[in-house]
Amino acid sequence: MIVFWRLLVSMWMADFLLFHHILHIQAQNRLKSTLIRTGFFYVFAYFLCKSYLNWTWPFFGQWDMPGWVCILLVGICYALTHQFFDFGGKMRHGHLLTFFVKNTFMWLLCFLIAPLRILYETGHFFAQPAMIFLVGLILVTRILEWFINALEQDKYGSFIATFDEQWLLMMMRTIFYFVMLLPGVRWLILFVTWLGVCLYARKSRLLDVTNTVFYVSIISSFVIGLLVRLRLYWLW
Repeated sequence: MIVFWRLLVSMWMADFLLFHHILHIQAQNRLKSTLIRTGFFYVFAYFLCKSYLNWTWPFFGQWDMPGWVCILLVGICYALTHQFFDFGGKMRHGHLLTFFVKNTFMWLLCFLIAPLRILYETGHFFAQPAMIFLVGLILVTRILEWFINALEQDKYGSFIATFDEQWLLMMMRTIFYFVMLLPGVRWLILFVTWLGVCLYARKSRLLDVTNTVFYVSIISSFVIGLLVRLRLYWLW
């Protein structure tokens, strides 16, 4: 499953590299922003999967193709999701629907084209600890930010957290994530300490966000960090 995780990371990095700049471009020209993101995807995918490009990949489980051809076709599918899968402002809970539809599609797409040779050889779905660490880090930082913004937009009609608050929240989640990965029991002590600091910041309005944003950030960071910790210290 090495290729699966690398493709997923490539899509996420393409989504979030120069995120706010591309959002500005998207407001003026959606096609241009889609092409930029797709170009980033190709760069990351070919770089991360360069050792597997000559393998035979099962495109949708039906056609055996070289890896580089599959990446080319996946890029087209990826571009289509950004061009057409956007329901925000068009229906009730449209932003959340966009979040779940896009991410579900990307996970299924990566799973259906990735070669399963590593899974058969190693018996592990999470074959590379370093890549799983990176997946967890992106989940805690950018994917959770996307999810939280979707929640807030559907509830209030606009982003609630300012740009600075979004970065403070990202830093808070990242520290929770790194603390969860410390060896021994020291992670528990530091986790409780950092939780106390965050609760104080919330109470004193240094971190002025809604309860939903605050607690979703903490609970999600804990769960993601715990899952990655299990992979790093106990091989599944």
